[in-house]
Amino acid sequence: MLFSDVAKVYPLPAGDVRALDGVSFRVDRGEFISIMGPSGSGKSTLLNLMGCLDTPTEGDIWISGTRIRDMSDTELTTLRRDRIGFIFQYFNLFPLLNIIENVTFPMMLKSGRDVDPERGKEVLRAVQLDEKLFTHTPTELSGGQQQRVAIARALINNPDILLCDEPTGNLDSKTGAGIMELMTELNRNGTTVIMVTHDQNIANYSRRTIRISDGRIVP
Repeated sequence: MLFSDVAKVYPLPAGDVRALDGVSFRVDRGEFISIMGPSGSGKSTLLNLMGCLDTPTEGDIWISGTRIRDMSDTELTTLRRDRIGFIFQYFNLFPLLNIIENVTFPMMLKSGRDVDPERGKEVLRAVQLDEKLFTHTPTELSGGQQQRVAIARALINNPDILLCDEPTGNLDSKTGAGIMELMTELNRNGTTVIMVTHDQNIANYSRRTIRISDGRIVP
């Protein structure tokens, strides 16, 4: 992934907001990177652009050698679905679906037909969730267990890149450490991990930190 002089401007009645201002950096395959900065610094905007949830106002972004500016909406949707996994602070699980159904939901979006629950079980075992919980709903799980389910869902389509927005923000320190050990293991196995966090202890799990302030990368 390559950002080249990327800017993002949001037009507002009171005046344009320049959320990112000339950001350039590279992420190599297999890296584990944390993004840190104060509230309003542009971290979430940066993550949205990395995940192709938004497009830059200026500059260019390349993912696996392809410039996203040149991709159609359909191609961007396919890229997000097949190559990028998303993990959020608030889990975003479906409360009426059981754990297997939650995890395999992205498979249904990809195939458009019935999915293989055994693949869901395989990924849930990989994130070390107790098998007796597989048929439970999210409300019956602890925060740490729900985050493991969310990670399994993000991994179900074998993404190249895992984007994490404050993945331990709603967890106690012990549970958060367990989640970060899991993320470290995923990275060791080849997954590129990019994580937004405000917690230096969490950022220490990464191999490199990008610091951002007022929409610009700072030393």
